[in-house]
Order: sequence, then C-alpha cells, then structure tokens
Amino acid sequence: MPKYVPNAKRYKYPLPIHPLDQLPAIKPYNPISWVYWLYCYTFSTNQLASKIHAEFTNGKHLTVTGPEDMRYLWENGFFGTAQLSRSEPTWKKRTMVRLGLSEGSTALEHITEKRRTERLKFKQERSRFEAIKLDMRQRGIAEDQILAEERAFLKSLREMEKVFEEEGDVHLREVDEELFGPDEQLMDMEVLELMPVEGIFLTFALPVLDITVEKLLENLTGGEPSYADIHELCLKYVAYHHYRSHGWCARSGIKFGCDFLLYRRGPPFQHADYGVKVLEACKPFDTTLFSGAARVLSGARKPFILCYVELQKPESEVLEFWRQGRLDKVFCSYKVGEASYRRWVPGKNRD
Repeated sequence: MPKYVPNAKRYKYPLPIHPLDQLPAIKPYNPISWVYWLYCYTFSTNQLASKIHAEFTNGKHLTVTGPEDMRYLWENGFFGTAQLSRSEPTWKKRTMVRLGLSEGSTALEHITEKRRTERLKFKQERSRFEAIKLDMRQRGIAEDQILAEERAFLKSLREMEKVFEEEGDVHLREVDEELFGPDEQLMDMEVLELMPVEGIFLTFALPVLDITVEKLLENLTGGEPSYADIHELCLKYVAYHHYRSHGWCARSGIKFGCDFLLYRRGPPFQHADYGVKVLEACKPFDTTLFSGAARVLSGARKPFILCYVELQKPESEVLEFWRQGRLDKVFCSYKVGEASYRRWVPGKNRD
C-alpha cells in the first residue's frame, strides 16, 4: 500500500462484498461492445477469492488473526475491534515506530496523543501567563500594558500551533525483546475480535468468513439451546441487520452505555451520529437505564435511539427454525420499531 491513501479511496466500499464495477464501457453505436459487456457481466463474480479465516478463542470470542484479513475487514465496513488498539489494528505499525524500525505513523492513537500533548502544553502556558498577569495587576501596572502583553502572548501561542513531534533516542525495554521472533522480526500479536452479531452477519448475510453458520451458532449458544438462550442474540442481530441494511455503519456502543453506535460512513470520517439501545417490545424496563445512557450520550452530543424488537411468531416455532439452521425464517419473525429518547432537563425544557 502507498505511504498515504486518501480515506475516500481507502474506505471506498461499505461492505466486504463489492459490486461489479469493473465492467467495460458500453458504446451505443458499437453492437460488439454490448456483446462484450454481457459476456463480462455473465462470467464476472464479486465473491472473495478466498474466505477470511476466523476462529473461536477463549470460549465465545470470534477472532481474525491474519494481518491482511484484519485490514480487509476494517477497510470494508469497519468490522471488529483490534484488541491492542482503539479500533483499527495498528499495534504493529505503532510499535515499529516506537522502536525506530519505521517512519512516523498517522494512526488514530498517535493523532490523539499529539492533540492531548498540545492541549496540555497550551494549558500550562495559559496558567503561567495568568499568574504573570495577576502579578502585574498587583504591582499596579496599567491595563493597557497588560492587554498588550496578553496580545503578544496569544500571538506567540498561534505561532506554536503545529503538530507535536517527539524527538530523541529509541530506548529498548526488556519486555520489548519478547516481541521479536527467532528470525529477529517483530511478531504480530494483535487480533481482531468480532461481535457475535458481526460474525452472524458475515456468515449468514454475506459469505465472508470461512466458518459455517451451524458451527458459529453452536459455539455461541450451544448444541441444544432453549429460546431463552437465543432470545437476546436474536434481538441484537435483528437490530444490527436492520441498520446495516439501511446503509449505516453499526459498531459497538459499550463505551457510551448503549448497544450500537451508528456512523454515516465510518470512524475515520466523523464521530458517531446516534447511540442505539436494543429493547424487547412490550416489556417493562427500569427508566434509570434510559436516564444514565441518555446522560452519557447527551454529553457526547449524540441523539439516543430506542430500538424496539417485537416477536411476531410463537417462541416454539422460532426455536425450531433455529435448530434447523433456517436463520432467514428466524429473523423474519421479528419486527423493528424505533423511538428517539430525549433527556428532560428542568432548567432547559420549561414552557
């Protein structure tokens, strides 16, 4: 991959299965071009050359270990979460930069670290100048002179606004020696962990993972599950599939106290637009759950969506479909409804 690829090109496709966009051009005045286009369309396929290998580790954790597979899933739909990074699997790249084995990185973790360092430096400089300004007032210096000093200070801060780059020698720690294999190459210790709903989506809805649907369900719910064992998983997947089918990028929302975060395009482009909590319709819930999640999301300026999933068929019938592997029948047995939740603040919501 080139050193820098624009996000619009790198994250061109919203899903791992791409459309047939490599077809030849059709020339209306040339009938042969029509025949050639039809030939290419008939014998072309958008299936993956080889499915992505996924396996279960530590029980019910579905992980992808191949570096190219992890990068493919992230760049084509933002699936999974890297265990040693924020989201995108960048641990190896960041570690090579830290150990001086490659050039600088533009990973999200590095950008965040630079911004925090710049912000901390600005606060320190601001506190220092406030102490100087207070001392000048105590000594009876005119306000015009103090204002001139403050303008000069702000001008110096604007000149210092640039990307912070830490320079210095690379110090190899003792624990870093364990990161290198017998061939003296840095090992890739990071894996991409998929949510259960992502695993079902990439096997049932899209033929992407090499694991079968039957094996996936057996590891998630056991060999002979009851309806209570599959109920929660069905609710979450129906909501996840609902938003994915409408073009949203749905990711885990656990850090905001909800089930999913919805992005218009993905994390590299903008922050999440909505937080979603999946609920079972016609079932009472503690309202403090809504209040807590809504408070967290409102602090992050994200609207709160309550996604109600309602079962339309008898539980015994749904369970029988599940045991037969008829997931299309299972998920068609549910209906999705949505409501926007807004936290009521006495001081702001008066008449």
